[in-house]
Amino acid sequence: MSQLQKEIDANHAAFFKDWTLQAAKNWKTLQKNPAYQASYRRLSAIQALKSYLVVPAYSKPSAAFFFEAHNDTLVSHVNASVGAWRASLQSLRSCIENALCAAYYHEHPIELELWGEGKFIIGLTELLRYFEKHPRLSKLAENVSGLGYLRAEYATLSKAVHASAANFRMTDPVSDVLLWDTDPVKAAMWSTREKRTIEGVCLLLTCLHSERLQGTQLTPLRDALSFSLSASSRTLLKQSVSVIIQSP
Repeated sequence: MSQLQKEIDANHAAFFKDWTLQAAKNWKTLQKNPAYQASYRRLSAIQALKSYLVVPAYSKPSAAFFFEAHNDTLVSHVNASVGAWRASLQSLRSCIENALCAAYYHEHPIELELWGEGKFIIGLTELLRYFEKHPRLSKLAENVSGLGYLRAEYATLSKAVHASAANFRMTDPVSDVLLWDTDPVKAAMWSTREKRTIEGVCLLLTCLHSERLQGTQLTPLRDALSFSLSASSRTLLKQSVSVIIQSP
């Protein structure tokens, strides 16, 4: 083994020890923030959508996209729990893509089959355009269908992915390497992005499948949705698609 390789391996051992200790320290600092408890409550709504709407109705290949969207929200939560803000925001962007794809491919089995063969791909602009014209959504305001939230959040989160805004950078003028930090301002920024992303996904699926949520149908799902939807969204859903979500 060369001397250089020995030095690199020793640096790896030191780096591994340092970042794992720092991760544990960050988690202990950040766990006191109430944003994480609120986040996990919102995640229960995504889990409920998966269990009560997606799994029973979607094909396994189309449901797999929503499974990935759910996983994206968990990855975001965990990354944010140690202060890895940019990675957590990137996962939220992926959640939007996967949730839209799940709903689209549920209604397009031929395109899904072509996608599986590497012969079809659809971008976010086309997905949003499709749902804007969807017969169950086209007459609804975008703050009811969730499309307004998803479009706005995707644009904002894309700045984090492409590092096109300084406030999404992990490094600062005095740190050329910064895996994470425990700045409560960054935690609040992440919490806002996550709340709006999840609310958009929940509104979209609720409006697309509103007939399954009428009256007392799927009460456990409607109860879980209460943690992800604002009071104004709950009122608009009742007025627009006759879905009643009680306050948590």
